[in-house]
Amino acid sequence: MSCPVFYASEPELKSFLSEEESFHAHKVLRLKNGDQIHILNGKGKRYQTELEFVDSKKTTFRALSIVEDIKNPAYSISIWVAPTKQMERMEWMVEKCTELGIHSIGFFHSRYSERKEIKLNRLEKIAISALKQSKNLFLPEIKSMVSIKEIIPLPTNKDSSNQYLFAHIADSVDQPLFKIIHKNTNSNILIGPEGDFSNEESDSLVKNNWHPFSLGKAILRTETACIAATHSVHLIHALHE
Repeated sequence: MSCPVFYASEPELKSFLSEEESFHAHKVLRLKNGDQIHILNGKGKRYQTELEFVDSKKTTFRALSIVEDIKNPAYSISIWVAPTKQMERMEWMVEKCTELGIHSIGFFHSRYSERKEIKLNRLEKIAISALKQSKNLFLPEIKSMVSIKEIIPLPTNKDSSNQYLFAHIADSVDQPLFKIIHKNTNSNILIGPEGDFSNEESDSLVKNNWHPFSLGKAILRTETACIAATHSVHLIHALHE
């Protein structure tokens, strides 16, 4: 039987689980003192440890031993997305992109946005749950909502380690993502609202060195486009290993 998996951001400094994780250990899994568990720190490490005292408020554990220790990959995937009116769809997107191994998810509002506010706390909990379920070792950063005007100038530093791309719906289909992704770079991908970017926004993105791309002839829903882009970047790197 595999060890139950928990999340703790600093297990080497704090030898106890959060209240939420403690409740899960005590009330849901019915773990006992002396049981073995794994802990993910969300930064590339998996630990094994023994529970010292199981309590629904504060469960403590003994000394840690490292089971896995993975360094940061040579590339990263960061997606900025205009959230949909129905937050359930964004929650599902965060879950699936975390399972696939995304590194950060940010949110923005633009001219045709359906939503201008989000609750980060719930999305962070969903990401942690997906991390434990998938047994990935890196927890994505969930970034708060900003205006597209704050994102557009990001490529101005001309840093070759970053690539800036935006999903574009056009009459003449843009180059597909798999043809323009650079290997071993930080892919910063912008996914617009279901009403797409305005002409002014698209023009401004191009002028500021964002490169348009296509995910195919079909027009994908916002959450589907995020998942497709995340998987595509991983697949491109896997094919060239």
